[in-house]
This record gives sequence, structure tokens and C-alpha cells, in this order.
Amino acid sequence: MIKIFHAPGSRSVRIIWLLEELGLDYELEVLKRGEINEAFVKASPFSKLPTIIDGDVVMSESVAIVQYILQKYGKGRLEPDHDSNEYAEYLQWLNFGESVLIDPIVSILINKVFRPEEHRHEYSVQSAEKSFDKIIKTLNSIMEGRTYIMGDDFTAADIINGYTLRLANNLQLLSGEPGTENVVNYFKTMESRDAYQKAISDTKS
Repeated sequence: MIKIFHAPGSRSVRIIWLLEELGLDYELEVLKRGEINEAFVKASPFSKLPTIIDGDVVMSESVAIVQYILQKYGKGRLEPDHDSNEYAEYLQWLNFGESVLIDPIVSILINKVFRPEEHRHEYSVQSAEKSFDKIIKTLNSIMEGRTYIMGDDFTAADIINGYTLRLANNLQLLSGEPGTENVVNYFKTMESRDAYQKAISDTKS
């Protein structure tokens, strides 16, 4: 059984969500702020979440973990056939949420949430908000006529991007302004999934 080290609001939500979608059992170890967890420190030298242990396999990068789980346990679910033309597009979207989409969000989080007020950099926040607005409006045009990021079928790429959009929503960046409606509706579709709700439930996130 896969063991997941988890902390509220962290990227480990992605892994819990994936395992819930696949109907796989897992063991959850919730880390408490300020407490040293020796098993976690041993498994994750860089102290990064998520970290999983699956037998002799130890991993700490969320996108890589998703690929590993699908390869070992997915049985072809939640991703296109590896020999199909769609697989390359899927890989691009799988990485999009943890690269392009999350980049301005992290800058906003650092300055609005994690830094003391006297050390916040307003220019960085404004620049990141403009960057996010441009990204989200470009994504909005791509999402026209699509239910999920690949079209009609839900894939693991939606898990990666859905979590990132959750961060944006928590920062009130998904306001529904003109030119973002498709993305907002897409996120609402993610929120309605039972596996998503289980992954962010009070006992887990």
C-alpha cells in the first residue's frame, strides 16, 4: 500500500485525489506544523511534499509521482494510450499546471501569505497578477468547448491543473471576469468530483 506524507493544502492533495479517482487504498500520514517527523525526514531529505513510499520506491515530486502511479497501477486509466497522438499533448498539460500556471501564483502566495507585511513586495504581486491574468485568458480560449483540459475525457492532467487552480481560487484570482468564464467553469467541474472533495475534506487537507 502506498504511504503518503501529507500536510493541509500541500501538493499531496494531488496524490490523494489521484488515488481516490483510481479507487486505490493508501495510508495517510498527516504532518503537524512544528513537529519533527523522523520518517518523513528520512524519506524526503529536501522536506518536500508530497512524498510517497511504495515498497522500496520513495518519491517527492508530484507530477513524477502521478506518472509513476499511473504506470504501475493505472491500467490505462486517466491518460491517453502512450502510442496515441494525444499522449504528447497530455504530457504537456500534465506539466503545465506545475510550471507555467503555478509560477505567478507562487509569487503571489509568497508576498501575500508567507512574508510578513513589512517585507511584501507590491510590484512583484502586481506583476504576477498581470502574468496570471494573461495566462488564464489564453487558457480560457483553449478551453472553449472543452469540459476537461484534454477535451471530453477527464485525465490526470486535470488533477495537476485542478489543484493549481484551487490555489488561484483561494487567492481570489478566479473572479469570473470576462474572458475567464471557461476556466472558472472548468474549475467548478473539478470541484464537483467526489474524489476531489475527498482529497480536500477537513480530515485530510
